[in-house]
Amino acid sequence: MPDFLIRDIDAEVAERIKDLARERGWPLNETILHLIRRGLGVLEPEPPPEPGDISRLPGTLSDDESKALLDAMSAFKELPDDTPY
Repeated sequence: MPDFLIRDIDAEVAERIKDLARERGWPLNETILHLIRRGLGVLEPEPPPEPGDISRLPGTLSDDESKALLDAMSAFKELPDDTPY
């Protein structure tokens, strides 16, 4: 497969590519290839989400929000056990 070198990518586009890669958990190269395929109209449609799969729902959390949620949930472990004896 041929390789391409892309120069002079403006900062806003570069940040958006990095954000998309982080959101999807993809390597940068895979993300850029995905965007090129989508832009050229040669991308296969994404399969519909499987029932019960919440990973593709809109409104995913940022890294900071995710950490805050995990911290808040771990606070519940500190609550006393109120199981009746």
